[in-house]
Amino acid sequence: DPIKGIEIGNIAVFQSELVVEAIKPEDSTSLFIITGESRVTTVDLQTGAVTDAELAHDENSSLGQIGTLDATSDGARLFVGFIRDDEERRGFVVNEIRVDDTIFWHVLAVIEPDDPPMHFAISENGQRLYIVSPLANGIAIYDITNLQLTAYRISVARLPRGS
Repeated sequence: DPIKGIEIGNIAVFQSELVVEAIKPEDSTSLFIITGESRVTTVDLQTGAVTDAELAHDENSSLGQIGTLDATSDGARLFVGFIRDDEERRGFVVNEIRVDDTIFWHVLAVIEPDDPPMHFAISENGQRLYIVSPLANGIAIYDITNLQLTAYRISVARLPRGS
């Protein structure tokens, strides 16, 4: 995973026309595999057990397609960004981030950012959720425990040279 720097070995997708993403949280024995069709497959890497679950999403506000994801380091919560077509800006953006409990697959929270993000990530210490909106050149920072917005930064440089 180029963003987290975690090496995930031996993942293969055969004859699939779907977008597939996988994440293996650092302190977890689970591997979460998600297709673009709102489905998550959990593989217990110790026992080899495989389970499937449907991810809830608002069909009126998203296409049911997953744009990006992240998980807490213990694998207890999965953050899934559902996308929609953004008519204003031409393209697909994440319009809602659903936080799921990975034991019972209940939606714990829904974050609907004001500025459509393209990516989000949990901080290395697991305390914050960073939501990046390149369209608004902004970063929204959420407290991971209560999922409340704690800070918002605008005019963030898009390129290393500061522009």
